[in-house]
Amino acid sequence: MFESDGLPLYLRIKGIILQRIITFTYDDKLPGELLLADEFKVARGTIKQAIDSLASIGMVYREQGKGTFINRDALHKYYTDLPDVLVTFNSVMPVKVEILSLLSTMANQEVADRMQLDLGSQLMRLERLFIQEEQVMGHSITYLNGRVYNDLSHIDESSSLYEQLRETFGYSPTKATERYLPVICDAKLASLLDLEQNSALFRIERIASNLDDVVLEYSITHTQNATLSLQIIANQSVVNQQWNCTINKEQ
Repeated sequence: MFESDGLPLYLRIKGIILQRIITFTYDDKLPGELLLADEFKVARGTIKQAIDSLASIGMVYREQGKGTFINRDALHKYYTDLPDVLVTFNSVMPVKVEILSLLSTMANQEVADRMQLDLGSQLMRLERLFIQEEQVMGHSITYLNGRVYNDLSHIDESSSLYEQLRETFGYSPTKATERYLPVICDAKLASLLDLEQNSALFRIERIASNLDDVVLEYSITHTQNATLSLQIIANQSVVNQQWNCTINKEQ
């Protein structure tokens, strides 16, 4: 399971468990030490070392006879929500969000295909506007997996969508694939964005999932006067040899 990378075995297991905690694979507590030892094919003492190391940084704490629990306050120091959009608007003024609607719906064929769901699956449909200096800069329709985010009845305009999903349901998407396309504005978008029909727009399609590749969100966003300006920092994990990328949005 583990290739030699110069790290002690317990630190490699610590890294895997920490990644699972950060991506909300575990809910409130870790599996028992014997279960983890069986999963990783190591001695229980090695698992205890890994958990002790996590406890030393405050990520977990033990309760006698009850198990090892995740410290959600410490988790916030390690976890950062994905941004709702990666584009940067040309003006430096803050962007406000206006909720147009939040309603329950069923997946049509296109959305079902994008989200790897059955036709007619339960969804939550969220429609928003992005406003800057009283001008509408973008329009977004977001479909959320109804099996995961059931009973979603309210979205606050003052904080990010992912932050609210994490705080309400315990987890939000941790991986996203986006496609960027130049498109021509149709009549409906022209009215929403106060543009002339056939103006140029930026279309962003996002498919976001959790660590287990369950699709949690499919969204379509159209923006004007925006640029995609990113700094991508890539590094290879010593745990599983996969490449990880950190994306910093330029201001």
